[in-house]
Amino acid sequence: MSWKERLQTRARKSAIKRKWVFGISPSPSLLSLFEKDCVTLNFSQACRLVLYIMFKSPRPQLKLWWQLLTDRDTPIRKNWIALLAQDLKPRLSESCRVTTDFFVRKNFSKDLARVPALMETALFRTTPFLVVQPQTEQDVTSVLAFCKSKRIAVFPRGSGSFAFGGAVPTQNGIVLDFSPMNSILKIDPEEKTVLVQPGARWADIAAKLEPFGFIPVTSPTSRFSTVAGWISTGGMGLDSYVYGSVYESVLGVRVVRPDGTVEKLGAQDESLKLLFGTEGQFGILTEILLRIRPQPKYSGVCLLTFDSPIQAFALIEELSRSDNNPSHVVFFDREYQKRENLLFSEHTPKNDPIVAERDSVLLHFENAELEQKFISSLNGKGNHLSENHTAARFLWADRFFPLKAQRLSPGLLGSEVVIPCDKVPKYITKVRKLAPHFRILPAIEVIVCRQQKSYTALVIVSFNCDYSKSIHYTLGLLFIQLLVKMAVHSGGHPYGIGIWNTPFAGSRYRQGRLHRLKEKKQKIDPKAILNPNKFFKTKGRFFSIPALFMHPLIFPAILNMAHFLAPALGIIARLFGPKPPQLWEIPAAEDEQGKTLLGQCAQRCSSCGACISVCPAYHLTRDELVAGRTKLRMAEAMMQGMKLKPPEALSPFQCLHCGLCEEVCQTHLPLRECYQVIEDWLEKRFGPPTEIVQKFLATLDQNRDFIKEVFGLDIPDWAPPPEHEHEYKSLTRVPAVDRLSEGKDT
Repeated sequence: MSWKERLQTRARKSAIKRKWVFGISPSPSLLSLFEKDCVTLNFSQACRLVLYIMFKSPRPQLKLWWQLLTDRDTPIRKNWIALLAQDLKPRLSESCRVTTDFFVRKNFSKDLARVPALMETALFRTTPFLVVQPQTEQDVTSVLAFCKSKRIAVFPRGSGSFAFGGAVPTQNGIVLDFSPMNSILKIDPEEKTVLVQPGARWADIAAKLEPFGFIPVTSPTSRFSTVAGWISTGGMGLDSYVYGSVYESVLGVRVVRPDGTVEKLGAQDESLKLLFGTEGQFGILTEILLRIRPQPKYSGVCLLTFDSPIQAFALIEELSRSDNNPSHVVFFDREYQKRENLLFSEHTPKNDPIVAERDSVLLHFENAELEQKFISSLNGKGNHLSENHTAARFLWADRFFPLKAQRLSPGLLGSEVVIPCDKVPKYITKVRKLAPHFRILPAIEVIVCRQQKSYTALVIVSFNCDYSKSIHYTLGLLFIQLLVKMAVHSGGHPYGIGIWNTPFAGSRYRQGRLHRLKEKKQKIDPKAILNPNKFFKTKGRFFSIPALFMHPLIFPAILNMAHFLAPALGIIARLFGPKPPQLWEIPAAEDEQGKTLLGQCAQRCSSCGACISVCPAYHLTRDELVAGRTKLRMAEAMMQGMKLKPPEALSPFQCLHCGLCEEVCQTHLPLRECYQVIEDWLEKRFGPPTEIVQKFLATLDQNRDFIKEVFGLDIPDWAPPPEHEHEYKSLTRVPAVDRLSEGKDT
């Protein structure tokens, strides 16, 4: 082989490598040199080939490093992801959806919380390789067996409404999205049980049980969270004062272990306890058998106001020793009530407050005699009972909207800790003392929950914090961790662990129990396939050096220093803090071509997932790109310069504009206006989506009965008269369906 032939061969190999690594091809003139007869290759052409071989594409190399640093898809990763999906799909059922599009996968890299990009990038690779939506238990076992053989991590996910990283990937792996696996399999009124899949939402369960005259024993305030998600977090919520946590409601489960094997566990099995509050570390639930109870014939609420939390919890302590048991007991502090009045004023022309701005206790009774007995016992004790019950009814009716305060500012932060009831007043005093240093107005809610024969308190501290004010937002995140540290010193622990509370996991599992859990984890998941690098120990990028600050010995020391320096930090907070929460004036859709409206709505979206659960388009397509929260994230990404692929960009046009999402939106966002703006943007950039709209219209026609039965929507007759058939075939938008005018075209 001549030196010219060797040179051409080397250049061709270099071109193949650059195509694989950088995704770039040589110019046509260079390609012609690769194939040129070596005899006619002159000196200048040979020099050009030498330069091509020697210089390693510096600009693509820098781009590649940036993609690796920011956890984006490199050409090699794109090819590998395509091969991975190609290998996995034949192992799954036909209806199981596997997603490889970057924006969709990026959308599953986060939960309820907004984490500063620098912190997220330094710690983890959060963008999964694939998002898989299983439809059957066999799909789950196949994915876990596949991932075990490939040494790929698996991250189970429900609605993504947890704020501490329980479902957030810590390394590139596969996210199992259980939101489509949401069937209610069997209701047994005689046995008082309901069998559900893991992605079943509590609102749907309640709706299915209503015709039978039953309700769940207990449920979360986040009505659109999934059953498996609430179990994995710990499950303290509504009616827990009498009925305890969700653990007491679960009679049995089917669980897939990390190696792909399936176990059926009953309430008597000791290993069932491992699945509560451990956030998917020991297995993935595929079926859950829940106890249910008859729908109470009475619902009464009482609201008592106090001068201090000490008085309020003295009454709660006295209540725990009596037989006047309400079903639900919750404490609201005065700042929480101020916020309620501010939100209420948006719906009424009057400026009169709906609730008294004092420390309060709300009690719900399911027995009229117990309620009257309790009210009689209050005589002469100086407690203030709401006379017309309006305030009490208002607070009870709003119990399913815990994140509505995000309407007041572009961000809402909070902590959730569990502490003994007798320590709550002192804890509230500490919170109120520390908060002014960070220029924070915390609102405090305390849910009292029965645990066997004693009571404990779930303390939820929330506050508005504008995440666009990066310095103050970071101080807000630090304040949350200080709240957890104070709770631990009060004998409590974080409600959920996830990623960000990992340093405090020992406070939840004392006396060597955490060590025993680690041994159990090592035994059933030796390769750390299931939800790794969190809960027990945080492990991340760059040799885990950035993750060292999350170490249980280091992180509390950092917080102690921050607590000591709180007055100095307060000066920074005052300089960079946002304005106090105030009523939001919704911008017009015409302002800056809709950028103002979409930007502010995206900031105020709580990402709770309520819009997904009621979206007819989502239930037909299983594509989260058609739902409200993801459309707003897409708009935000577009404003930040992210490039979308045509299939991703056209999915949002599959929308009925029915307004069901607006009805359940916690922050009452004008979603239909937002959708119109987003569709205008996308049509300008990617052209009219005629083909996808036609396919979606055909899908709607095939599912008329389903949409009417489940969502109460009458789909109009899309088929036009023959003379107007060309107009139908050229539709670029789905005609809006008005829920209030059944059977009419709108």
